[in-house]
Amino acid sequence: MTVREFLRTIWDGKWYVLTAIVIVIAAALIYLQRQVTTYDATSSVQLNSATSASDTSAQTTATTANSDPSVVTSRAVSEAAAKELGLDPAQAPYLALDVTAAFNPDTSVMLIQATGTDSARTAATANAFAVAYAGHLPAVIDSQVAAIDKRLDALKSQLADANAALRKDPKDPVAAATRTSANKQIAALADQQVTLRSISPPGQVKDRSTGASPQGASRFTVLAISLLAGLAAGVGLAFARRAVDFHVRSVGQAAEIAQVPVLAEIDGVKPALKDAAHRGRLPVASRVATPYTESIRELRTAVQVGVATKPHAAVVVTASDPSAPRAFITANLAASWALSGRRTIALSADMRRPELDAILPAPDGWSGDPRALRPTRVPNLSLYPVPDQPLDPADFLATRQARELVESLRGQADILVIDAPPVLAAADATILGSYSDSVVLVASVGRTDQAVLAEAAHRLRVNSVPLTGLAVAGVTGDRRMAYAATYGEAASEAAHAAVGGANAASAPGSESAPSASEPEPGERRSPGPDLPEPSTDRPSPVGRPSSAPASTPAPAPASTPAPASTPEPTSAPPQGPTAVGPRRAAIAAQRTGRPRITPAWAPVGTTAPPSGPATAPEARTGMPEQSTGSAPGRATGPASS
Repeated sequence: MTVREFLRTIWDGKWYVLTAIVIVIAAALIYLQRQVTTYDATSSVQLNSATSASDTSAQTTATTANSDPSVVTSRAVSEAAAKELGLDPAQAPYLALDVTAAFNPDTSVMLIQATGTDSARTAATANAFAVAYAGHLPAVIDSQVAAIDKRLDALKSQLADANAALRKDPKDPVAAATRTSANKQIAALADQQVTLRSISPPGQVKDRSTGASPQGASRFTVLAISLLAGLAAGVGLAFARRAVDFHVRSVGQAAEIAQVPVLAEIDGVKPALKDAAHRGRLPVASRVATPYTESIRELRTAVQVGVATKPHAAVVVTASDPSAPRAFITANLAASWALSGRRTIALSADMRRPELDAILPAPDGWSGDPRALRPTRVPNLSLYPVPDQPLDPADFLATRQARELVESLRGQADILVIDAPPVLAAADATILGSYSDSVVLVASVGRTDQAVLAEAAHRLRVNSVPLTGLAVAGVTGDRRMAYAATYGEAASEAAHAAVGGANAASAPGSESAPSASEPEPGERRSPGPDLPEPSTDRPSPVGRPSSAPASTPAPAPASTPAPASTPEPTSAPPQGPTAVGPRRAAIAAQRTGRPRITPAWAPVGTTAPPSGPATAPEARTGMPEQSTGSAPGRATGPASS
């Protein structure tokens, strides 16, 4: 697994990670809230020592009071500590339970540690036991001296018995050895007794406890450990989710499962849906470049390559499962073709759950038969709504009537885009795919099941449906897509600002306004739905050559129309009436309050009636014929004489 896949897995399971972290931290906070904090305090007592004056050996041994730690918690010391704390001596045994002691022979220091739930009381307890122990050390020495006296008495008794035996038998070896040993022990004990009595004082408090410290991990440490534990648990849950998740995870996996290429990665579907619901228009109909609109245009280009040789192509857009945003992608794809200058018809063929009719509503004020071919709010795009049939959708689509309907719509458009239901939901998509030249299968990353996608692609191939490729939605955009969406924004903003300044300068009441023949800052603005650029390879409308003056158009013979791409002279100013192109004439009309420039799908200058007879298809329908992919018998330019 690569680092990218690892991070992607964690990101896909981010809610598991966050949930695990929240639960573990909440448990840690509850534990900290209910936990009783225990404090400990430590005091120390220094035990004084002394060496024997008669010890002439190389190594001397220091003599101290009895360093047994149990003396610290003895009854006598506990009662003295209780008095020191001002407590009842009867509580001494309970008080001693919270005290422990340890002796360090290297430093002759007795460490006294007290524990409790109150910081100040714990420190006072440790200090009280240290004082009580230091005060009890003289009694400890007295008890040691008394013990030595008892041992001396016993040794003296043994020595007397040995002397009596030797008097009877001077050569008695046992009696001689006993006397020698007893004399040595008596001398040593006597010396030790003298040394103990010379220690004064036997000990004193070295360090008093100034405050108790809490035992265990701190609050910050507990929270940090809980955070790490929650993160580890969340990552584990994310990988466990991946192990049991059989949805499509990536674009490459989708292409591998379906065994067809990916035509486009549809990015930003959710923001596009929200924007369309808010603005009431399709994202591709806006001049704002987004990752979604660029993805749709990429899909249009990829499909166009496959149907470039078809004069009237039919493209079916279906999905592998109902969760894919099929209808929305279909509508934007059809609108993209229409805005590129092709006459497009969208056929709403999902008779079970129709959505395309609502996505592509009729223009405001339109009145006509809602069950027949009607226009939409996107120029150059028409919609054929869902047929109203009593038959089952699959049965109707298999009839000759449905086939003839598709062929009729194909003949009326350059591109016919058909919205079909999911492949596995019914046989509708397979039937419609047999009528088309290209089929686009929509899948969603993270939502489409791998087995469902594989079965949908297999079913289309088995029925000899021309499956062109996949459109994978739900893809997270990267820097490349963001770069494509924002490329040229600075130049576009500068052009818009220049056009705005020119319009403000030419407003009514302005002192100076440039003439229509002067070049405009926004004249090279890129084509778009709201201000399209006239095509340079399309002839001018009948009776309206592009080189004729805007104010007094001169009729021209229909057989020799002036091409729109004829460059205007720049070496010398025109004589007589100002000669302007259709775009400059439209900008001049905008300044004088007349309507803005007309879209590219209608001839420029339709605000003024043409001087010649309207014999060309453009003059009859207001829609220019396309030079590429025109139907046989259709006019592709002005009618010749």
